[in-house]
Amino acid sequence: MSNLYPSDASISSSYRSSPTTLVNDFFSVRDSPSRTSNSRRSSIITRNSSPTSSLLNRHPRTSAPGRAVRGESQLFIAAVIEGRGVASEVGICFIDIRTSECILSQIADSQTYVKTLHKMNIYNPAEILLSVTAVEPSKSKLCKILEDNMPFATIVPIGRKYFNDATGLTYIRQYGLEEDSASLILGLTSKFYCLAATAAVLKYIESAQNIFFTNHSIKFKYQGCEGTMMIDCVTARNLELISNINDSHNNQSLYGVLNKTATPMGARLLRANILQPLIDIATINTRLDSVEELTQNEDTFFSIQTAIKPFQDVDHLITSLIQVPRKSTIKHSEQKINNIIILKHTLKLIQILKESLAGCQNSLLVAIRKLLSDPKLTIFEERINEVINEDITYQKSSLGLRNQRCYAVKAGFNGLLDVARQTYKETVNDIYELVDKYIEQYDIPLKVQFSPTSGFHLSTSTENVVELQLPLIFINVNKKKKTLTFTTLELMKKNTKINDSLTEVYLMSDKTIEDLVAEIRSSIGVLYKASESIAMLDMLISFAHQCTISNYVRPEFTDTLAIKAGRHPMRESIYTDPFVPNDTYASAATNFQLITGPNMSGKSTYLRQIALMTVMSHIGLFVPADYASFRITDQLFTRICNDDSIETNTSTFVVEMRETAYILQNVKDESLVIIDELGRGTSTHDGLGITYAVCEELLKTKAFVFFATHFHELTISLTVYPNVVNLHLEVEISENDNQYSMRYSYRVKDGSNDEEHYGLKFGQIVGLPHDIIQKAFEVSRKLKGLIDANREKSASNKIVQRRKALMQLTQHLLQIKRSSNLDQDGLRRYLKMIQEEFIAKMEKLM
Repeated sequence: MSNLYPSDASISSSYRSSPTTLVNDFFSVRDSPSRTSNSRRSSIITRNSSPTSSLLNRHPRTSAPGRAVRGESQLFIAAVIEGRGVASEVGICFIDIRTSECILSQIADSQTYVKTLHKMNIYNPAEILLSVTAVEPSKSKLCKILEDNMPFATIVPIGRKYFNDATGLTYIRQYGLEEDSASLILGLTSKFYCLAATAAVLKYIESAQNIFFTNHSIKFKYQGCEGTMMIDCVTARNLELISNINDSHNNQSLYGVLNKTATPMGARLLRANILQPLIDIATINTRLDSVEELTQNEDTFFSIQTAIKPFQDVDHLITSLIQVPRKSTIKHSEQKINNIIILKHTLKLIQILKESLAGCQNSLLVAIRKLLSDPKLTIFEERINEVINEDITYQKSSLGLRNQRCYAVKAGFNGLLDVARQTYKETVNDIYELVDKYIEQYDIPLKVQFSPTSGFHLSTSTENVVELQLPLIFINVNKKKKTLTFTTLELMKKNTKINDSLTEVYLMSDKTIEDLVAEIRSSIGVLYKASESIAMLDMLISFAHQCTISNYVRPEFTDTLAIKAGRHPMRESIYTDPFVPNDTYASAATNFQLITGPNMSGKSTYLRQIALMTVMSHIGLFVPADYASFRITDQLFTRICNDDSIETNTSTFVVEMRETAYILQNVKDESLVIIDELGRGTSTHDGLGITYAVCEELLKTKAFVFFATHFHELTISLTVYPNVVNLHLEVEISENDNQYSMRYSYRVKDGSNDEEHYGLKFGQIVGLPHDIIQKAFEVSRKLKGLIDANREKSASNKIVQRRKALMQLTQHLLQIKRSSNLDQDGLRRYLKMIQEEFIAKMEKLM
């Protein structure tokens, strides 16, 4: 029966058959780090759940606090349901109650739930809804794994009956956009688990959060794990992709360095792309083409950059338009007018942005311009101008916004509306006349102030009041620094009269505004597409801006990893001192690279820059190097930190063994593995044995592995494998009167580190007593003598070295065949040179 079920790819193609096909291929899911600690009691939560306040009233915790307002304003709730059987089938539904984004996913996962955790890490939900049978009386394996890996999310058990696939399908038919509904439902009819999760999460937000949506207003998206690089939570933390590992309150992370976006939508899209980079070469190259065009066309770049800056959060605007309250109030009427004013402002900005794209040739930029040129956007603007005064614009000040709301609807729609406005206008004028009277009567320079809470009130400087004694007519006096604020009974009466007239204005305007909003809701899908287009364009402009302020190069995608003069993007951006670049090369014949060198020589920086540049290239960004070629990487693994985990009560050794086991269980031929030290948390012999065994296991794959170690024995014992390359970080040690000094060059050199006893020499430099250093030298020399004696007795490894030379020659010839642009004479000379080098190398091994 499984053959009858459509694949994830077929679902994607079925609901991407609209004119937005090209742009949709370049969008990835948005992310939010928002988390909370509790959940609100509702009728569908089991009796053991703890009562809490509404999620909407909480302040989300952000990974990059400096960007919290611009990019970290999402709040996801997730529902997860697991199928029964040998193969784990997991259905997930995420919904963001701030942007009304609904993501559906059904994953065929392993027993370690790797793909499920990857999805959870991307969206970082505040609450995770599980069936009560998965939580009580004993927790399921999935529940335990979610608790361990999502410590800031709240597990909310709800009744098993609410995970109903038929109800989920009904919800999608009811709330899904009409233009997407048919194709989406066709692909989802057999995705029972994600439909069940959809039913649970929508029922929960209706009951617990009291949030309701209008029909055909939610954009549902189905997203599997295909087409993106898998980056686990540990790797994202180790590489500081989103937040700094030492201080989460600064922007010293890859996201912080790359985030030059101007809109909240663009910042969210960038964050999601960093956590799940693309792996489709055509898609990546199209992004790179667009970035290259923007960097080469200066006028277009600055025109788009200027046009995109004033945009508000369009996703939040859409949510405000489609969410409906159970009971309408004055506050909701007021908010509806605000939404129309912001939409009017946004539509004008879209027209300006569309014009700035007029000269673009790249297919992605052309597709974005086509989406922003949708006739429905023009119809929206024309319809709004029929109802709303043309001179009404978005105001940032509270008084300006209140005035705009009052005069938003054109005169003539309602006679009582015009009367209420006249009352408002006259009362405001009365207030200013009253203030002039106070100034004349009491000879005090007064200023009229306004705040949304207290309305109009008065203020003056303390220097204008003798001994801070105001006339008794002035009440509610407050002092803040050198300013006094106060009011009068008469002024309070005027404020009350103004509020009454504004209430009348909002009530009289409500029917007209509601009809206008209803028309917009009927075609809300065009606003979703416009928001996605703006987000993508904002991210591309951010990429282009990064290229203009830094010396970046466009990456290529081949079957080799080749970087010339590569640099660490974060280190280079944060520090002013010049960064020492290094070359990197890995191919099928040299896929396992051992890196040695003393502490502080730059091994960790070198490893991290390889991983970070890989991520940057896969999201469609140029990289800090003179030349860069990457192999498409489907999974990125790291084992870097050597700290104890106090939260889980585990030592350094336990942590590194768990992370290493995870890598060995999931590594594939197309993976990139970064390991910075292994086996140092236990005894020397056990650590060396474990490290050697792990290296042998990784050598069975074709994954690119960069392995930094202090076990120099590995540089000799692993040479039996022809695909192992030894590298070291160069360090110069000089001696003067038995006193050592070290100079780090931070250069990566071929071969293992020939410098002996650098650890002991460094110990002398930092001040260890002389007799301790001498004793350590004696012991170290004796141990080395024993190792060298055993090595001389061992068989020669010349046969292995010959095999390695043959493998490297084969790989070199294959690369020439695939990508050589030389003419026949040049190719002949080049091949002859390679032949001579190979013969000379083989003669040395005779």
